[in-house]
Amino acid sequence: MRRLSKYKTFFLTVVVALALISLIKYTGFERPFLNSTEAFFRELLAPVQGAVMKAASKVDSFFNAAFSFMKLRSENERLKKVIEDLKEENAVLKEYREENIRLKRLLDLKETLNEHYSLTAARVIGRNPENWYSTLTIDKGFRDGIRKNMPVISDRGLVGRIASVSANTSEVLLITDREGAVAAMIQQTRTPGVVEGLGPNTDELQLIHLPYDAPVGKNQVVITSGLGGVFPKGLRIGYVKGVYPEANGLMKRAVIEPFVDFDRLEEVMIITGVENL
Repeated sequence: MRRLSKYKTFFLTVVVALALISLIKYTGFERPFLNSTEAFFRELLAPVQGAVMKAASKVDSFFNAAFSFMKLRSENERLKKVIEDLKEENAVLKEYREENIRLKRLLDLKETLNEHYSLTAARVIGRNPENWYSTLTIDKGFRDGIRKNMPVISDRGLVGRIASVSANTSEVLLITDREGAVAAMIQQTRTPGVVEGLGPNTDELQLIHLPYDAPVGKNQVVITSGLGGVFPKGLRIGYVKGVYPEANGLMKRAVIEPFVDFDRLEEVMIITGVENL
């Protein structure tokens, strides 16, 4: 019985295969007409064929969309990197531009003062965060001809004086420090006094030892007087913001806003010699 069953299965398989081959042969696209059997099977299979084609189209669309998404994501990452590179390049170019502007000002200052002073340019390489308005470090030392007490200036005015020197660096004592007092005077009235720092946490100065009746007023310019032998005469310091009487009633003082922006010092000039003043 089992053997007979196997023969039946084999026979049915052959019949179905022959039927399918015949169906394929007689339903070719080159034939202009279909017989009734062909038409029946075509109508029967049409909905299935449509569903299969629709499903295949959706699958194809899905994979196309997935591929496009991956491609767009890759392109997006590439463009992000390009943008970051351009931002970095722009920042570097901007920094070079700002540096060129500062160096041009120093060069103009050197050309202006070259007749009277010997000048050496230096970069600021260190500040003390705990005492910002006291000292700074520059990249020039005694190998560059720098010596103690030499005046330090910027394109805007007086910065301070050299306090200590090593082979390749120097420490500058700022005029905003209480120890960096400067002999000064009012440019318009020639009234003398002493400029010193107001305190450790501010860049404001004060002009002290002013007689009570001295002609000192707002916006007058304060310059070095040349007394004391450290700073040459005529270096710009700042302008008067306000005038206040001292407690003894005999003297007064003037608060001075310095011309130099001590928060943004990056390059300075050291006066290494004075000539033909």
